[in-house]
Amino acid sequence: MHNNFRAARSVVLAVAGMGVCLGAQAGSGTSLLSPGYQAQLETWLGEGRLALTNVYSKATGDTSLDFHKASDGKGRTFSIMEATNASGQTWLVGGYNPQSWSSTDGMHVTMEDSQRTGFLFNLTAGFMLPQLKQYFSGDGIGSGQTYNKHDYGPTFGVGHDLYVPQDLTHGGYSSLYTYNYHGQPASGISLIDGSSFTNPNITYGAIQVFTISAVPEPATYGALLAGLILLAGMHVRQQRTSLRART
Repeated sequence: MHNNFRAARSVVLAVAGMGVCLGAQAGSGTSLLSPGYQAQLETWLGEGRLALTNVYSKATGDTSLDFHKASDGKGRTFSIMEATNASGQTWLVGGYNPQSWSSTDGMHVTMEDSQRTGFLFNLTAGFMLPQLKQYFSGDGIGSGQTYNKHDYGPTFGVGHDLYVPQDLTHGGYSSLYTYNYHGQPASGISLIDGSSFTNPNITYGAIQVFTISAVPEPATYGALLAGLILLAGMHVRQQRTSLRART
């Protein structure tokens, strides 16, 4: 495991060393997702082209209650956020939640490997970390998918791997445990900048949540159009038959 994670971590640290930050920060009405970033998320999810609908964008003064009001019960989502470390460097990070967000469920526990399909990502550094599968039957290390309480923002993993506080801004952190590459998890490493966790030191800027649906393939549209033409033809024939019967 450590070889894969060190590779990802080295990319993050290289980004930090060059002082590369987000070139533009999202304001009101601006999507955090460029076409390139959306294509990257589609590749990681592995389901082809996706239609992403923005159901929540953080506004000034928002708290976790605003996030939950907009996002709870909406099915699977991508949560994407600008995360700035103590050195003032900013990354675009987030996570894929295969389940609906909730204000009351607490930890969403996924014991079966087939349910452990969540992942975290750092779009700026270009890597993702999957939810850990079981090393042995009953292994619970990778089971804590998301944490769902009214006073938490979009929070992933046990401990937490990515924590967004009640005010959606100050005192966030990342301490990896549930999400990582295969192998013994490198506990306490930050998704944001690869540093070892010591204290909450992440400030969040823009936060957006997108629901996910599949984009039908062209063949699907063709089949739908053919079906509509067939129905229209049948309707015309029925009208003609009815007119002949009357005459």
